[in-house]
Amino acid sequence: MAIKKFGISENVMGRELKRLLRAVEQEDRNSLALGETAAPLLDLYETADMIVVEADMPGVDPQEVEVSMLHGVLTIEGVKKEKVEEQGRVNYLCMERSFDTFRRILKINAPVNARNATASYNRGVLTVSFPKVADKRGEPIVIPVKRTDK
Repeated sequence: MAIKKFGISENVMGRELKRLLRAVEQEDRNSLALGETAAPLLDLYETADMIVVEADMPGVDPQEVEVSMLHGVLTIEGVKKEKVEEQGRVNYLCMERSFDTFRRILKINAPVNARNATASYNRGVLTVSFPKVADKRGEPIVIPVKRTDK
């Protein structure tokens, strides 16, 4: 089935999406290897009924964070703003922390209900929780065959 707006097939779009995700994942790994912290560090774990992502974002205003999910890909993005004193800008003698936009993309490789996901921010940690759903891909589905010739 062709996607009318762009005139490309779903297969081509799927392959391109996978290629872009691999490039983003590689970019995240390269950033972390270089010691850059623009992308928040995170933990991904599961409980009996949830998949949970915790991302370190100290100093980030939760109003400046957007969390979204599309095709099993979680995106966390936002901005960490520099604090400006009431008297004006400060004169830094040493500045190692970054103040900039950030984005972290993570493939969630488990069947989850993204519509019932929750996100909370507490003490510099963003927690995103997804309820698990039963994985129906491994269950056989019987499709009845109708005879159409008479």
